[in-house]
Amino acid sequence: MIKLEHINKSFGSLHAVKDANLNVEKGEIICLIGPSGSGKSTLLRCINGLEVPESGTVTIDGQVLNTSDKKSAKELQKQRAKMGFVFQHFNLFPHMTVLKNLTLAPVQVLGRTQEEAEAKGRELLERVGLADKADSYPNSLSGGQKQRVAIARSLAMEPQIMLFDEPTSALDPEMVGEVLDVMKELATSGMTMMVVTHEMGFAREVATRVIFLDEGQILEEATPEEIFKAPKHPRTKEFLSKVL
Repeated sequence: MIKLEHINKSFGSLHAVKDANLNVEKGEIICLIGPSGSGKSTLLRCINGLEVPESGTVTIDGQVLNTSDKKSAKELQKQRAKMGFVFQHFNLFPHMTVLKNLTLAPVQVLGRTQEEAEAKGRELLERVGLADKADSYPNSLSGGQKQRVAIARSLAMEPQIMLFDEPTSALDPEMVGEVLDVMKELATSGMTMMVVTHEMGFAREVATRVIFLDEGQILEEATPEEIFKAPKHPRTKEFLSKVL
């Protein structure tokens, strides 16, 4: 589903992602871990096209995501529509109800009727445990509820891949569990997922593979069992000794 070949991305003198190579198969759940500033979020944004790598190739479902060619803008939009992206800070429209947040893009981008979009939106709100919040506004919701709405909004676009950029990092500790539970349910449904996370318990329980990054480089990738019980790279060992 996702293939990264020799991805490099810099911001001025900061080489944020260095020669990253990665294959993600359909249905895999990949957790990206590592210290803050290690390039995890930048790598995720390169996959989605939110950042344009200086070099390297991103291939989604067999098609190259070419963001540098203006002629390919429509193709890029089509490719990006295959991916849901959930940010740290929910990015909900505050002047719209929860249901309207979910139906806007399916109507405008996918061409769904309002009735179709609303039926799907209510179904997704039920799935994330917020069926009673359809007519509420985001400012009346807790952080955990807003993030669950953001996940439902991404799912409303019927993506093949879900990308999560530290989805629990902006939440109060008691709200983390409710968001992780929704993500666990999503993982069991067969959705292909890539998750940047500091929640090691979630990575251990849900991931099919864990990727460790430091200073822009992928230093180690392995099953959760291997990486948490017997990490091979000295930097992975050092990192995990501090966070576990």
